[in-house]
Amino acid sequence: MASQLHHARLVRVVGWAAIAIAMTGCVTVYQPLVGLQRPIAVDPQSPNTFTSTRVLLRCHPAEGVEPDVLCRNLRSSLTKQGATVTTEVVRPSARAAAATPSENPPQYIIDITSKLIHQHDDPLLAVLCAFSFTLVPAISEMTYGQEISIRDAQGFMLAQQSLQERFVESFGLGVWALNGLIDLIIRPKDEQVTGDGYKAEFTRDLHGHLAQLLYNAKVRARVMNSFAPEAITEKPKGTSP
Repeated sequence: MASQLHHARLVRVVGWAAIAIAMTGCVTVYQPLVGLQRPIAVDPQSPNTFTSTRVLLRCHPAEGVEPDVLCRNLRSSLTKQGATVTTEVVRPSARAAAATPSENPPQYIIDITSKLIHQHDDPLLAVLCAFSFTLVPAISEMTYGQEISIRDAQGFMLAQQSLQERFVESFGLGVWALNGLIDLIIRPKDEQVTGDGYKAEFTRDLHGHLAQLLYNAKVRARVMNSFAPEAITEKPKGTSP
């Protein structure tokens, strides 16, 4: 009899735990760190910012980030702003292909490396989360960084910038239900934390700062070209000085 009661109690506990886990969601908060907090003047939604601008976008693989996805997203953003973008995923182990002449070579070469810098999972909170049926949240932190450089067709460095951001993910029924209620009643849609809003926030910041950096590179290139020495034409023979 006692064993049957113990078995029934265990079944109820496991059942309530399964219900709690099934109803639990994640709350992810995006925190801009190095570089991403600076204001930008370029509107990444403008379709004419980079009209007639040819760009080679080279994405370098690193830990925790898929360079193909990164290149595809950034290419879409720059293309919407009027640029003609060619992408290349740089594979360290691959043999470099021979350069072929092009009728319209890129004016600017963007190199970007995005990588996972730090990840921290609190094991104590994970244990408390399990024993409290996720009422105590388990917290995970991930810090990413991007290194961006822009050169002209001759390889001269025009602009470079380092960016960093942190994502704090809380898993638990209590934190998810509380933030879901706040999202429903108080927070505007673009500031809600229970959905995928953090992805949209980071995408907006990254694309905006890349557009600003490319614009700065174009301005610097234009200024440098204005100081280039003019071609000296030879005087025709037989003319007096």
